[in-house]
Amino acid sequence: MAGMPNDVLLVIRGIVREFRKSLPKKPLRQHVAVRYMLSEARRHQVTEERVCQAQLELQHRAATYLCYLSSSRRSQEIEKQYHGRGERSVEESAKLVGLGLPKPYSKDK
Repeated sequence: MAGMPNDVLLVIRGIVREFRKSLPKKPLRQHVAVRYMLSEARRHQVTEERVCQAQLELQHRAATYLCYLSSSRRSQEIEKQYHGRGERSVEESAKLVGLGLPKPYSKDK
């Protein structure tokens, strides 16, 4: 991929990095999406003398896909970090905001 502009290479590297983070145990060479992306990038290589609309479209789609991958990974990380345990009791909810519930009335006192 020596003939590719730096922008395209940066986007492709970013996509591969996101795949590594989401699929740490799978070898990337066997992943269908990575193979397809690399074959499309090689197919749309252009020389410096001509500008190809398909190459610009590929660059835009790859950048959009990179944004999607990184956003979905970040969303999962945030959900995992702040995921609640379901319904909280009234006492737990009061403690979260720094309040205490009054003690129930008993006739013994």
